[in-house]
Amino acid sequence: EKARQDGVAVIGVPSGFVPRAAVAYMTVSAYVVAHLAGVLPDPPEAEIEAAATLLEELVVELGPEAPNGSAAKALAGRLPGRVPVIYGAGMTAPVARRWKGQLNENSGIHAFWNELPEVDHNEIMGWETAPASGPFAAVFLADAHQHERTRRRLTLTARLIQDEGSEVHILESRGAAPLERVMSLVLTGDLVSIYLCAASYTDPSSMEVIERLKAELG
Repeated sequence: EKARQDGVAVIGVPSGFVPRAAVAYMTVSAYVVAHLAGVLPDPPEAEIEAAATLLEELVVELGPEAPNGSAAKALAGRLPGRVPVIYGAGMTAPVARRWKGQLNENSGIHAFWNELPEVDHNEIMGWETAPASGPFAAVFLADAHQHERTRRRLTLTARLIQDEGSEVHILESRGAAPLERVMSLVLTGDLVSIYLCAASYTDPSSMEVIERLKAELG
């Protein structure tokens, strides 16, 4: 209200959502702010509409009514009993972090994330003993517009991890513009987390441990 009184532009976000459920609203708001600030030269409306249309199509293709062999359901079917490690590179790195949080909060399971090329400087060594220390699964978030060398690194890293005996999955982004491609991977991760939640009869809205922590912190 103070900002409006002072004549400052305000982009409203609907209330009543847990933060992780408002990612699309916040992303669209950030796009609009970036345009108003001159960071994005072109008005973002067309890209936002294209992303919304693609997500509607993907909900049909990957959502609850989709066949069990759909990409999201197939991956969710491979992850029970395994610890997912989500890897991204460049634009898909923040999405990998999003996946990790969704698997933690919605599915109630351990999950970790990192980004290339940092993975190849240290973490890749842990995959040598991963099969002995626990059932891990590496999930790589790929993008057709990634730099050729980045894509080569991703493919090679995935193969080396697989050679060490761990399960590996590579998911490709969908769409043309950056917002479409990012949100396609976000949606896929959200659906995977919900399918895992349903398989274990976990309540995705339960935040009991976090609420206990907040209560004890005061």
